[in-house]
Amino acid sequence: MAIGPTFDPRATTIPVLRYLVAVADHGNFGRAARACSVAQPTLSAQIAQWERRMGVHVFERTNAGVRLTTAGERIVVQAR
Repeated sequence: MAIGPTFDPRATTIPVLRYLVAVADHGNFGRAARACSVAQPTLSAQIAQWERRMGVHVFERTNAGVRLTTAGERIVVQAR
């Protein structure tokens, strides 16, 4: 999904930005959650909720982990 019409970076919280960057860095929700000192279900739910609210997919989820979508690459660069 491309960045949708509802995308508003001002509606993004600092913790969600940290979670997005951590998942991008670790390539895995579990390792990212440990690095952020939160439970993996919490991190996953926060990111999924943010993606729905913004109308964008940041990660392509696979059996081997996750990788950034094109939109996700742009978002994570801005988040850093």
